[in-house]
Amino acid sequence: MHFFETSKKEKSILDLFTYDLTTFFYGEYKEVESYDTEAMFMIVYERKLPWDELDLLDRVQFKVFFDKNNFTGSNPINVRLFSAELEVTDKKVAHLIEHVVELYGNDDFGTGLWNEKDQVLFDQKNWSRRWSIQEGESFITMYYNENGFEMNILFLNNIIKHTGKYLNIKS
Repeated sequence: MHFFETSKKEKSILDLFTYDLTTFFYGEYKEVESYDTEAMFMIVYERKLPWDELDLLDRVQFKVFFDKNNFTGSNPINVRLFSAELEVTDKKVAHLIEHVVELYGNDDFGTGLWNEKDQVLFDQKNWSRRWSIQEGESFITMYYNENGFEMNILFLNNIIKHTGKYLNIKS
């Protein structure tokens, strides 16, 4: 009897959510902001998630950047997930941190799981964490302050490229 090792798909931050962030523009999104400069155009689209993610996140925003000098079609896309109507607690955020540390290890400052310093900063509403992933091609940031909790996935398109998923943009 021979056993063959099967390759496992690389897990990413996208695996934490049941909402598929690669189905961008499917469903009802509302344009909430736009910026136009000489070099770049950016549009922010938002929607309420159809269900709560991790009992912590209930809204998603996609920030799509169009570089006016780049004609390759590889425009950066950032994702902002946040709590608009859900109660944010230290336990919920600590649970999310456990998942991210399991995927990517300690953050950029060497901090792993939730600790006393996190608790103090969270209680002061001055808490943040950042992970540079895929050799700095993408980033995950989290903030909790007087505006609430948010998680950002910067350069979603690079994460999708590394995981082999494709971004489904409806034309």
